[in-house]
Amino acid sequence: GGAAAGAAAGGAAAMNVPAIRGQIVADKSAEEGESKTNDGSRTHHCLNADFQPKHAIAVWTMINDNSHYVTSALKLGNSVKRNTQTTPVDLIVMELEHKPLGDEIWNSLHAVGYQRCVVKPIPPPNLERTRKDLREKFGVLHVWAMTVYDRILFLDADTFVQNSLETLIHMDLHGKPIGVTKDIRDKKWVKTFNSGVLLLEPSVKEFDRLIHLLRSGMEFDYVMSDQGFLNAVYGSNWHEIGFLNNANIALYKFQRQFWDKHSFQDINIIHYTMEKPWKCKPHSFYAPMCKVWLEAE
Repeated sequence: GGAAAGAAAGGAAAMNVPAIRGQIVADKSAEEGESKTNDGSRTHHCLNADFQPKHAIAVWTMINDNSHYVTSALKLGNSVKRNTQTTPVDLIVMELEHKPLGDEIWNSLHAVGYQRCVVKPIPPPNLERTRKDLREKFGVLHVWAMTVYDRILFLDADTFVQNSLETLIHMDLHGKPIGVTKDIRDKKWVKTFNSGVLLLEPSVKEFDRLIHLLRSGMEFDYVMSDQGFLNAVYGSNWHEIGFLNNANIALYKFQRQFWDKHSFQDINIIHYTMEKPWKCKPHSFYAPMCKVWLEAE
């Protein structure tokens, strides 16, 4: 479908830009979409006045009221900083307006280097059929409206970066609207993608299209929330970013032969799907991945 405009991965996106990037318009009216600004403006949906974009590229995550994800986001933030030494990036936590994280949590997040972006929730079109712990994940769609950035890398808070992100954040998407990697489900490879690591170039026009489709009554895999929706929207129209950039630990269990073809040290982003990192034990089945997370700052 209508892909986000293709700004070159290197070039301007790699440059350190001034603190106020062009004409920035905070679209306060954006309940769940319908941006009132044109696609040429630098826009965002952050409701908080202290949101200040500084760089052309940003790494985003989202936290709700699950305190475990806060712990994980702190480790994720440190891991992103360690692995973006060449290209400066903004580090952003998306906070839902109706679920403020509180001062104590924000003191910890700010200390790691996160900025706050408060957004209005985007409710699922079918609440009953959406997995309970994923009902707020449609808020992720706001990243498409954040045209204050040339590129955004969205990382689920249960991911961890162990190698440089340079190759990924500058990856050529070959005209595709998003960069993701294929998923595993019911122990088998599937044709759909996993959206826990998501690379995109923001576009208000594309955001408006996504919200329109979400409200259109289109059928999708409701249980998987935003991931099911994005798969229905984009179908096969996505760029493969590769296993090393989203090493889903389900593959360690169910596709071990494939996992073992890769050196663990070469994995850039570990995605703790089957066992959340905060449940990790040093001698669990997922010990190699758990060790990395448990020992990280």
